[in-house]
Order: sequence, then structure tokens, then C-alpha cells
Amino acid sequence: MATPSVDPITIRRVLLVRPRYLGDVCLTLPALDAVRAACPGARVGYVVEESAAPLLQGDPRVDELIAVPRGPGAGATLALVARLRRFAPEVAFDFFCNPRTALWAFLSGARVRVGYPNKGWRSALYTHHARPRTLSATGFHLASLAALGWPAPAGTPRLHVSDAARDEACRELAGLGVPRDAALVGFHPGARWPTRRWAPERFAALALRALEHDPRAFALVTAGPGEEATALEIADALPTGRVRAVTGWPVARFVALQCLCAAFVCGDTGPLHTAAAAGTPTLGLMSRNRPAMFFPYPESLGHRALYARAECSPCHRDTCDDLRCLHGLTVDGAWALLSGMLRARPDQGSRA
Repeated sequence: MATPSVDPITIRRVLLVRPRYLGDVCLTLPALDAVRAACPGARVGYVVEESAAPLLQGDPRVDELIAVPRGPGAGATLALVARLRRFAPEVAFDFFCNPRTALWAFLSGARVRVGYPNKGWRSALYTHHARPRTLSATGFHLASLAALGWPAPAGTPRLHVSDAARDEACRELAGLGVPRDAALVGFHPGARWPTRRWAPERFAALALRALEHDPRAFALVTAGPGEEATALEIADALPTGRVRAVTGWPVARFVALQCLCAAFVCGDTGPLHTAAAAGTPTLGLMSRNRPAMFFPYPESLGHRALYARAECSPCHRDTCDDLRCLHGLTVDGAWALLSGMLRARPDQGSRA
């Protein structure tokens, strides 16, 4: 149900809603930038779940960060609605459009609410419908601004990484015995779903090539909760004095570590996007998803995607008996890209 365009200059409060996950929050950042540019006098609120909230903590683009628990009960939902009412947005962008977020946008009191069509009763709660005409996940969110007639220029996600977080990451790395003048190369082997999980032995082989390529290179193998064993397995396969497994770090410190790396290698999962948004040249190991959609990061900034173009890809399977999309991502192919990335930025990744 289209309604007339909304003049952004007159808007004083804007609400963005994207509760989860790390990568998906990063993919909304160009839309956040576009909102700030279109509404220079507005206060911007962002609703996000507590697990992803550290990505936006202290970000000067967000005036009010509203963190909610995963699956909030009645009490937490009432408290959230009360807070949204106090914030009093005039425009609400729902970048998730599940039943819960559709209600949050509606109950916020915003007179203009942007979501997606063809969502049943949820779509009836929006005053404007975004109609993306792009493969890019960042462009998908920008279509919500275009639905209001607002400028929606293409952009690359960037996270705000504080000096305090960088300093903390440097101290922790020093405590792990990582030399200050080492050229850090990050490897994140974990992923929630098997269709996105490159084999640990391939990560180890790729990391070994990086270490052999540059005597200053130092491998950091990172892991999220439940992924520690894989990180340790890879670290054990590499020269002891030139690798560390980094596990159990909080989100803000982890992102700061990523921005200290000369390059970061990751499968199609959240840390892929936080690395790129931290400004680190990122090698995306893309299996089931095509890079044009979920790796919308320009080569001009040092990013590269390895994609096998399997006959069955792209798909939406989290598990699969035929992992040709992953098996087609060879160590040789990954090294051909990573070696060029490291040569292009020989002085990056050092804390000295």
C-alpha cells in the first residue's frame, strides 16, 4: 500500500530494527549511514538483541541503542514497548519482518513504518513496503529507504571500533605472547551450519602457506562458543611459535582483533561480515550462497571471495549430503587470492 514520499528533513526520530545476527546487523550499516545522511537533524534508535548489541555500543551514528533479550517474555516485551514509546519514533524501519519485530514497529507509535510485502498479516502493519530489486544484501536494506523516496546510495558496512577496544585487544595479544611486530593473519573456521564450514585441514594448510610466505606472518585462529576444539586442532597443526588459538573473547574485543589483522579468512558466517566491516581485507569462503548477495564487498578495499559455482548453488540448505560447494573451494584457490591480498598490504597487521 504505497503512500506519498516522506520528507526526511522534517523527521526528528528514526527507529531501525534488526535483532540478530552479527553478520545481518553489519549488513544494515549502509542503511544506517543513509538514514543519518538523509535526516541530519534526527535522533536514531536501533533495536537489537543483547548478543549483537556490542557491535553498535558507542557507535556515534546510534543515539539510542535498545538491547533486548532473545525471545523476550511478556514483561520484557512490555518494557521494550514502553521504551519505544518514550523514544517516540516518527519513522520505523523493520529490517527483519518476523511477527515479533512487525509488532514492535507497530507498537512503537511510528506513523511511518517500512517493511516487506507478502508477509501475511505482518505486511498490513506497515505503511510502506520495500521492494528490493537487487541481489546485494546491503542493497536489500537500502530499498526500505527508497520506499520513502529517500536517497539510498550504495555503501560498504563499517563498524565503529573504539580505541579502548583496540588497546584491550593489543594487551590480550601481548599476554598470549604474540610479537608486536608480527603481521597478523586471522582464520575463523567455525560456522553454525555444515554447509558453511570449510574443513579444518584446509584452514591449516592455508595458514601454513601464509606463514611460509612471510617470516613476519603470525596466524590467529579464532573461535566462538562451541568452536574451540576446531581452533585448537588447527593451531596444533601449525608451528608453535607462530600461531595462537583465540577463544572466548567478547564481541567488541574480537572485532578489534579483526581490525588489527592484515587479512582475515572466514566462511559464510557472522565473523566474515564483522571482519569486512572492521575494515580488514577479508577472504570469504562462499559455499551455498553467491557472493553477489552475501559478500557485497568491493575488491577495491582488498576483499576477495572464493566461490566454486556448484550446479546446485545458491541454495538455502543448512545441511546437505552433497557438499560439492564446499569441496570445490580448494586450498590452491584460496591461496591464490590470499597471497595477493597480503602482497597488497605488506605493512598491515602489525601492532608495532
